[in-house]
Amino acid sequence: MNVLIADDEEYARAELQEALERTLPDDKIDFYFAEDHDSALKVVKENHVDIAFLDIQMPGKNGLALAENIKKASPKTNIVMVTAYSQYALDALKLFVSGYLIKPVMDNDLKDVLDNLRNPINETKRCLDVHCFGNFEIFSDGKPVTFKRTKEKELLAYLICLKGATATRGEICSTVFEETDDINKKFTYFRTIISALKKDLSKYGFEELLIQNPNSYAIDISFLKCDYYDYLTGNAEEERCYKGEFMNQYEWAEEYIYSLEYY
Repeated sequence: MNVLIADDEEYARAELQEALERTLPDDKIDFYFAEDHDSALKVVKENHVDIAFLDIQMPGKNGLALAENIKKASPKTNIVMVTAYSQYALDALKLFVSGYLIKPVMDNDLKDVLDNLRNPINETKRCLDVHCFGNFEIFSDGKPVTFKRTKEKELLAYLICLKGATATRGEICSTVFEETDDINKKFTYFRTIISALKKDLSKYGFEELLIQNPNSYAIDISFLKCDYYDYLTGNAEEERCYKGEFMNQYEWAEEYIYSLEYY
């Protein structure tokens, strides 16, 4: 679960974090923090956020304005207003937020809000939407997934082609990192890319997609909706069928075109 806590007071952010950890002791929670409207909105635009806890009185644009902008940027994000004042409740309800908490937040009140979210979390398993035919692209909740480094995307494309099978570090480096013959440089670069890929997947709530063993790597295909996989199983939608192009950006992907031509 990805949670944003937006409050201009550090102690208030820490108290709410502790309350959430007490209330949901068995849940894995990734926290994001912000102290004003702009930084909070930036978090939501760049990451998948399940619940945003927003203080109403913050410098600049207040929490109500932030709630309105978050709903535009990420309609499925649950918004919970947190304030020391009750007079804002009606304005918050007009925004159809998921809850309203009065400071100091009590654990039982927090639990009631979490049990009655407008958009239930994990009701269905979220999947990345993967397009292999044509250019290789990945989408999360309808938005393109972006990577800090282009090689992250290529490495992920290679693992997706393996359909859940494992590949060693050497196999990956020989295919994806052809720029140099120096094996030590390849392995050093590989470690950098793996670390960056983990961070970028975590931003979207898919840190469990990459399966890492001591010297092998794979992906958990249960997190993917992929046109390539659907085509191979005969479940492809007509508009997402193979039409002669496969991961156009990558030369190594040409070998898969041969098998698709004679599938």
